[in-house]
Amino acid sequence: MDWKNLQAKICSLDLESNENGDIFAIAAIYQEQTFLRQAPFNILLALKELDHFCQQAGFVLGHNILLHDLPLCYALNPELSLFSKPVIDTLFLSPLAFPENPYHRLVKNYKLVSDSLNDPLADAKLAMSLFADQWEALQAQQATAPLLSFYHFAFSDNPRFTGLQQVLLAMGAEPLSSQAAFDLCKTLTQNRVCATAFDHVIQSYLPKPEHRPALAYCVAWLRVAGGNSVLPPWVQHQFHEVAPILRQLRDIPCQSDNCHYCLETHNPIEQLQRYFGFPAFRPQPENALGGSLQQSIIQTGMSDAPIFAVLPTGGGKSLCFQLPALVRYQQRGVLTIVISPLQALMKDQVDNLRNKTG
Repeated sequence: MDWKNLQAKICSLDLESNENGDIFAIAAIYQEQTFLRQAPFNILLALKELDHFCQQAGFVLGHNILLHDLPLCYALNPELSLFSKPVIDTLFLSPLAFPENPYHRLVKNYKLVSDSLNDPLADAKLAMSLFADQWEALQAQQATAPLLSFYHFAFSDNPRFTGLQQVLLAMGAEPLSSQAAFDLCKTLTQNRVCATAFDHVIQSYLPKPEHRPALAYCVAWLRVAGGNSVLPPWVQHQFHEVAPILRQLRDIPCQSDNCHYCLETHNPIEQLQRYFGFPAFRPQPENALGGSLQQSIIQTGMSDAPIFAVLPTGGGKSLCFQLPALVRYQQRGVLTIVISPLQALMKDQVDNLRNKTG
């Protein structure tokens, strides 16, 4: 199915509601025809009219409709035929299509940017426009790596994501067996995760359909990890497996000489050279074994272990929190909060870090 044929089958909808879940506006677009109902109205009658409007559509599309719009409608009338149609939710596609910028054309609370406040018709149009951008971006990814086939497997056997499965197939994804999905995941994440942990972690989640979507978002983010990208909080809230998967794959050094990822990422000297260009840590003050105390502190910080460190003035304290913070961001996109009573020192450190990291 090409874009033109798919577009002709989609009914894009949006509704506005208050904090109590009361719907005060409904809009939809299907094949250039529009539907709009605004309060005051009979909500049950408006929903039946909406159901009639989109009865010929093959898909229902919207932004955050799986978590917001459709549940509100279902609570009022679970008999609507639109609930039997496959759903394309652009919220769930954005972190896959734009992993470096998962808030593509979005603002806080995942509300689509529109030219006017509380305009559901404009938002329905924007949802369709966003999906067009997602289609283009995902097909571009498929041209360089068979990502869509893995994403399709990740959302398979889950009736909630039937629409996403069909869309991915239309974009060029191919159905995969469990073994083929495992092999493809390994290829897509090579040298981006701990090779020792990979088999155990992925085999723990891959066989379970309810856990697979988390793997899709992990793979998408891993391909841009270390850049200016974070996993949206809603992804980690909706798919609780994401954080533990990434922690097991990225945060725990395996000590194996055959693991390229751990040898580089968990090596404090490698990271010191990468971020600051220094060949070694300060030899003084020394640790209990005569080595660099600065390196020992940073090694402990990089492993996320609790630590209390005291260093003399000029002993290199700033590096002891800066380097672990940069490595933590590289590993899982997490932020580190530094509390300091010296504003001048903080500004100096921020300016120096910007100069070092670009």
